[in-house]
Amino acid sequence: MENQELHFETMPRNYLLCFNDDCQWADRCLHRLAARSGRQRDAVVTAVNPAVCGGENCPYHKPNHVVTMAYGMKDSFREVKADDIAALRNTLIRHFGHGSYYVRRNGTRPITPNEQAYIADIFRQFGYTVAFDRMVEETLWI
Repeated sequence: MENQELHFETMPRNYLLCFNDDCQWADRCLHRLAARSGRQRDAVVTAVNPAVCGGENCPYHKPNHVVTMAYGMKDSFREVKADDIAALRNTLIRHFGHGSYYVRRNGTRPITPNEQAYIADIFRQFGYTVAFDRMVEETLWI
């Protein structure tokens, strides 16, 4: 989905801002929309230099997409046989890293659609289906 209502409550801290009003993407780019929002109250921010971006191929252009983010996957492990739990968990830890895996599993960090597909594939390889704990429509900031 594109050009949906922004979910500023999920915007990452210190999100890159853009103050280039002349950019052709200004009304559709998350970096510009975030700067316009006035939600950044920090005295010092990180911003794109207007002299090096803009035009048709701005490397910082981030379109406004609302996607379904998943939170947590604890319940899915209740269905996994004891013999498979360690191997399945370790496969996910190798991919995400130890800490990153646990914040996703516990629901403290959203799981993007691409990550959801990867996790579902791993569960499928072990003969299971994944059921995420909660699904939420959010702006895809990353």
